[in-house]
Amino acid sequence: MTSGMSFQEIQKSYFKVFIALLVLTALTVAVTTIHFGDVANIVIGVFIALAKAGLVAYIFMHLKFDNKRLRYFVGVPVFFFVTLVLTLTMLGL
Repeated sequence: MTSGMSFQEIQKSYFKVFIALLVLTALTVAVTTIHFGDVANIVIGVFIALAKAGLVAYIFMHLKFDNKRLRYFVGVPVFFFVTLVLTLTMLGL
């Protein structure tokens, strides 16, 4: 991994992701206490989970430092999977 980043910059990005994950987790807990409707709560929870998974994949799995083709190779199936999950959720299956 030749990213050209110093140790301090990498440490800062890890700390920012840690804070973002804490905020998103608190947001997940907050959303569960508010009733938006059954389907809306599930959809909101899925989007928050996707944001957390995206952060983890982008930083901790080092997709940030890989070439764009690999990012598309990961991103396109994830897009189709999310579409499938949300469609099945909306249909109630």
